[in-house]
Amino acid sequence: MTKTILVPIDFRVASLNTLKLALEPYSEDPIEVILMYSEYLDDSITELLFYTPNKTVANHITPAFREALEIIRNRFEGKIKYISIELFHGHNKNAIKTFLEANKVDEIYIAQNYQLKMSKRAFDPTPLLKKSSYKIIEVNINNDIEQTEHEQLIALFN
Repeated sequence: MTKTILVPIDFRVASLNTLKLALEPYSEDPIEVILMYSEYLDDSITELLFYTPNKTVANHITPAFREALEIIRNRFEGKIKYISIELFHGHNKNAIKTFLEANKVDEIYIAQNYQLKMSKRAFDPTPLLKKSSYKIIEVNINNDIEQTEHEQLIALFN
């Protein structure tokens, strides 16, 4: 049976270390991965009329982040069924519960020692995720905050 895991991200390479550590112990069926980015919706009618999740995701993905995703896909080729990036806009426990149910999430992976660095319209969903009744696994990543994005990319190979 395929398992679905969720990892909150901030579109920085360092946030993908949690995914790397989540995938390492699995050797069974392929894993479905949901990378969740949380941000507040704009309240402008014009902005909402022309809002598309794909455009929002595309605006946040940097070349380094895209390369890091490819490294992870290649490294765990037999373990990953697919990786999707999903946006979350909710503000309460019911919204996160609905999001997790809709995406059929089995486990949530959160880094113990990495604080998501969110942009001005984004927010860290960790407190909401911890309030959910879903299985949360906290992983300890070795992340040096002084590293550049390039050095963090290299660290994904280790």
